[in-house]
Amino acid sequence: MKLFKYLQYIFIISVLGISIIILYLWNIQQDLPDHNISQYFPNEITKIYDENYDLMYHVGNRDRFYLDFEDIPKNMINAIISAEDKTFFKHQGFDIKGIANAFLINLKNIYSKNSNNYVGASTITQQLVKNILLNRDQTISRKIKELILSLRIEKEYSKEFIIELYLNEIYFGRRSYGVASASLNYFNKSIFDLDIHEYAYLAALPKGPNNYDPEKNYQKALDRRNYVLKQMELNKFITLEQFNYYSNLKIDLSLRDIKKYQSDYKIDFIQKYLDTHSFNENAFYIQSTIDQKLQMISEKSLLDNLAIFERKYRNWEGSYKNIEDISKVKNEHWHVAKVVSKNTDFIELLIIETNELIKLNIIDNIYGPKKTSPISYLNLNDFIFVTNFEGSYYAVQLHEINGSVIIMDPFNGDIISMVGGVNYKISNFNRASQAYRQPGSSIKPFIYAKALETKKFLPNTKILDSNILLDQGKDLPVWVPKNYSNKSYGELTFRRALETSNNLVTLKIGLDLGLNSVNEFLDKINFYDNNLNTDVYSTLLGAVENNLLNLTKSYSIFLNGGYLVEPTIIKKVVSNEGELIINNDYFKCIYCLFSADDRSYRIPIIESQNEKVISPQTSFQILNILEGAVERGTGKSLNKIDYPLAGKTGTTNESKDLWFFGLTPRYVIGIYVGYDNPKSIGYRETGSSVALPVFKTIIENYLLQNIKTDDKFVIPSDLIVKKVNIDSGDISDGQNTIIDYFTKEQLRIIDDINKIESIGGIN
Repeated sequence: MKLFKYLQYIFIISVLGISIIILYLWNIQQDLPDHNISQYFPNEITKIYDENYDLMYHVGNRDRFYLDFEDIPKNMINAIISAEDKTFFKHQGFDIKGIANAFLINLKNIYSKNSNNYVGASTITQQLVKNILLNRDQTISRKIKELILSLRIEKEYSKEFIIELYLNEIYFGRRSYGVASASLNYFNKSIFDLDIHEYAYLAALPKGPNNYDPEKNYQKALDRRNYVLKQMELNKFITLEQFNYYSNLKIDLSLRDIKKYQSDYKIDFIQKYLDTHSFNENAFYIQSTIDQKLQMISEKSLLDNLAIFERKYRNWEGSYKNIEDISKVKNEHWHVAKVVSKNTDFIELLIIETNELIKLNIIDNIYGPKKTSPISYLNLNDFIFVTNFEGSYYAVQLHEINGSVIIMDPFNGDIISMVGGVNYKISNFNRASQAYRQPGSSIKPFIYAKALETKKFLPNTKILDSNILLDQGKDLPVWVPKNYSNKSYGELTFRRALETSNNLVTLKIGLDLGLNSVNEFLDKINFYDNNLNTDVYSTLLGAVENNLLNLTKSYSIFLNGGYLVEPTIIKKVVSNEGELIINNDYFKCIYCLFSADDRSYRIPIIESQNEKVISPQTSFQILNILEGAVERGTGKSLNKIDYPLAGKTGTTNESKDLWFFGLTPRYVIGIYVGYDNPKSIGYRETGSSVALPVFKTIIENYLLQNIKTDDKFVIPSDLIVKKVNIDSGDISDGQNTIIDYFTKEQLRIIDDINKIESIGGIN
């Protein structure tokens, strides 16, 4: 009887237990997420590349490149299976034998305390479910959900698809999600170029990337890697000989490339463009127009030249007492050095990163208005910044002055380099695109171009350089403009006036053309961001503010034959799915597409898609005059460089804003220098003395890397070469002549003028 009652109790308890379990499982099942993983695609991250497809910036903290199963190397699959789930291709989502085996092995390891290689019981399918469908809560309900979903997924999807998702989803450390990005971040190699021991190391990481970091615990990382290799050998993926060989190799990882996660001026500019065009919601592959070699050259040129220039006006404040403080402001173009000895001839320093001893020349490093010797302003054990500039080391300090650089391809508007300031970490305000300053004399070539276009002026036209009085309107004083030198030079040729950046002649030309005519021309070439139709005389001398990017773009018309270009920093945008979103085409091709059925073949015609705003003849004539400015005018400090160069300086009142625009056969390069809170840069400082040296350093370093002896400015075929007296402007074969260029129409005008003057002389 008692036995019967016990059996009843057992039956009732069993029914209740089973019912509770059924209800529990029913509730869990109701709460399960959709197990449809066919539409799941791990989010890739927008990646920004330079023009050569080298990665410049990685948006966000996650790094991922998706690979299809067919593209994943077999050794990588073998390694991950050996490390995580050796029966993956046999089980149906969970592995009872594996769970039991893991329990026994881990118990043994805990008891022996001789091994850190604990074995997990979750299959690859279960880990995938946990990563993409569930959370990481350590609860029974989550494990049950994981098991149910794993069974369903295994029933509906192939093993190949499951492991494809897994190897693209899981975290490997170093911000790497998926094996492709892990390969690059750990070994700086493509996943296809790894060796077996490197695959084994990657396979060791998902269990705990931080635990197997060789920098923190090399032996632990090595043991785990070798454990994976041993499992590969036991699973017959590699031979015993291979195991013995690879298990004795060191783990050799590449340095972490954290620079690709650090923004700067050009990256900000790209991202703002993407945000403006609604490219911020998905992942893209972006090929920019940036040339990283020229970018590095222009960054260092700006930093070095401005730091060395500031020695004229600033006292030394650049010493640090400990390495920690100076390391906070370190930049990649300067070295941190420690003062180790001093004598009357030189200061000896130790460069911290290379352990190299260097010498600072005393004379080269005189500092400040009082010309203080480094013997006085440097103390033993001080930490300072030094830079190697033109073969010598200089003590430098963080700038007070600022500036920017743009290097642009004048034929399509590609921004090759953008430097928005001297220190992005201190200020991310982009002085190339956001700082609006008076362009000063750098506006003059455009006024002269308009003058040539109207045919009122020729390259050799004579204009009297003399004082003028300008009535500025009611209640405003009469303006008496002056040349920079406060002198007048009598009659000057059109060419000579622009070469020397003469103010009074420029004003006379502009007044002769009319302010409305000049403003219409500036609007036509998009000289300003917004059309500013102002009737202020000072507009002719660059009083209306503009930014470096816009000015550099405008100078392109003198190199490309007179075509407008719009600045662009992006060549291509490609979506995750490989769809080409943006492809900047600068030329259109007529008759390029034809089929075998076409009745005739026509020679393709390639045309610029940009608007022509001045004639090629005017474009080259201004360019040639700006070559003259380099040979004998405001840019003559460049004339020893054996390379075709043209240029124009810009200087505003009180030397608050200084500019230089350099033109080469390949690029137009714009330099701006000024304080963020405008003030005088220095007494009688000019674009020649401050901005031009930055250009000079850029072009000298560029030429060191790119020896192109055949580079030259393109001369339009319908220009006629004449020898012209540099002073009188007369066409002559006599002395003191230069080569100048004229159109047939201009030569006819000159002949007509000469005939009239000849007739007048007879009378």
